[in-house]
Amino acid sequence: MNTIEEYFVSIRQLIQGIPEAHTEKHEEQLLSATRGNLRVRLRFSDQALLAISEAIVFLPESLQWLSYRYHYQDPSAALVFRYDNAPHHQEVATYPAHKHSGDLILASVHPSLEHVLAEVLAIRKRGGNLDE
Repeated sequence: MNTIEEYFVSIRQLIQGIPEAHTEKHEEQLLSATRGNLRVRLRFSDQALLAISEAIVFLPESLQWLSYRYHYQDPSAALVFRYDNAPHHQEVATYPAHKHSGDLILASVHPSLEHVLAEVLAIRKRGGNLDE
């Protein structure tokens, strides 16, 4: 991938392969050939929700996320997990990157969207929450 448009195409293809989900919202904002914003809301058949938000820039040799948020909630709208890099948990070793898992704040590097989707599908396969 060399442009933000190519990145967006790859994300669209990835999302199309998610079973039981439909896209409630899909916004791609091209700021330049190398910078953009992505916002997606995937709603599952049981009303669980995965909200994706990314601000991305292509550097000469890599992709960099200026900000990201991957928020998964169950059908009752209770948080299951959220990965983000909002700078509000300085106590975490991976600051500003971290993961909310229920009421816990965990150290976490930035996950790929493939990883997030795999985690969502694994949770769903187990029955919907992290405690099982």
